[in-house]
Amino acid sequence: TISRSFYMKQTEVTQKEWRDVVNNNPSGFSSCGDDCPVEKVSWFDAVYYANKLSEKENLETCYVLTNQTGTAGTGNYSATVTFKGLNCKGYRLPTEAEWEYATRAGTTTAFWIGDNIGTDGTEVCGSADPKGTGLPEIAWYAHNAGSKTHKVKGKLPNPWGLYDVSGNVWEWVNDLYAADFYGSCLENCIDPLGPESGNDRVNRGGGFSTNAGRVRSAIRIKNPPSHRADNVGFRLARSLP
Repeated sequence: TISRSFYMKQTEVTQKEWRDVVNNNPSGFSSCGDDCPVEKVSWFDAVYYANKLSEKENLETCYVLTNQTGTAGTGNYSATVTFKGLNCKGYRLPTEAEWEYATRAGTTTAFWIGDNIGTDGTEVCGSADPKGTGLPEIAWYAHNAGSKTHKVKGKLPNPWGLYDVSGNVWEWVNDLYAADFYGSCLENCIDPLGPESGNDRVNRGGGFSTNAGRVRSAIRIKNPPSHRADNVGFRLARSLP
């Protein structure tokens, strides 16, 4: 259950947006241009960016960063991170529950545009012809992306105006990962923040190299917070005052 109003960024953070705040560009697909998602950013990089953007706009920072080493966006940044919680009014990563709630936008099908059963009645999971599912209209993924990122807003937005929630790049969210967390969080599970302990963080949404089965609204994977790849980026959220 989501009980609190929040803002979600319409697009994945772009290379220009990252460069304007951090003054570098870690992206493997830097030639894609300013309007393409920033990638090759770790979870540590993402929370650093959220704090810096909050400072730039005179907002409260949502993460306490201590024991910082390295430089964000260069592949060697890390920190001890403490999240201040959902009452923080600055920029932050969305919780996993917020991410899925906003991605689905009231839908319950495999993709927000519809189910993953093709016109011939078979389940669409790979990179072959999606057979009338509508997926190519909303996502850059293995079927149509050409093994690279693309400009944000290149596909249709979901009913709540969010672009690329399926495909283009995987998105870091705030939560630690536990395979069974939501199975044990069925009762009184209100505004969950994920497990309190663990080593890995959650990625959602799938990327440009991902098959159809892995750009479903429900798909979730894990990576260590230091993980960087050219198919991993992020978008931001904010709690309403």
